[in-house]
Amino acid sequence: MIEAQPSIAISGLIIHEPVTALTDVLVAIICFVAYWKLNKLAPRGEVHTLFKYYFLSMAAATFLGGFVGHALLHYVPFYMKVPGWVVSMLSVALLERAVIQYSRKWTKAKIGAFFSKLNIFELLLFLGLSLLTLNFQFVLIHAAYGMAIVVLGFAGFVYYKERSLGSKQIITAVLISAVGAAFFVFQIGISKWFNHVDISHVFMMIASVYYYFGAKNLIGA
Repeated sequence: MIEAQPSIAISGLIIHEPVTALTDVLVAIICFVAYWKLNKLAPRGEVHTLFKYYFLSMAAATFLGGFVGHALLHYVPFYMKVPGWVVSMLSVALLERAVIQYSRKWTKAKIGAFFSKLNIFELLLFLGLSLLTLNFQFVLIHAAYGMAIVVLGFAGFVYYKERSLGSKQIITAVLISAVGAAFFVFQIGISKWFNHVDISHVFMMIASVYYYFGAKNLIGA
């Protein structure tokens, strides 16, 4: 296992896990730019709105993660990580809902309504477990379920129905995220200065770009 990433000091301020914090912030910047670009477009319905706020909430979650979860962790109590967890889970749920809502033109009304309700139920379930236990594993399980089952499943269904470029790009984004998750789970890193978390963040950056283009193409922008 790679040793812990050393802290650095800048004008007396100790920055914990600096590369991990930086790569988190870079993910946040990419997601905020994606939100900004989608927000400039003329309104294109609910799916457009859901994608916009997915990127905005993911930007907030990764920004909080970079600063509170890593860089300044030793200055704040552990529970200060929780707001970032909550926002990240909301972000995943918004992405799930975006692809669910887009796919409803291909499904029966009852099926679409069922998965829309399930989207809310699973968010509340994992959110509750995370808050009750203060265990980050439930955040990870929610993300894995949301991306690998819901987003990939519905994007695959849409691609089967219409062979759209947007759905293909979202599938690609999920697969890229899965590669990053594998580095994270199996703790595969290059060195203490570029560890498994940093590598997973790089894959998140690439995946975010694909999610943006996928969203843009699905809403017809």
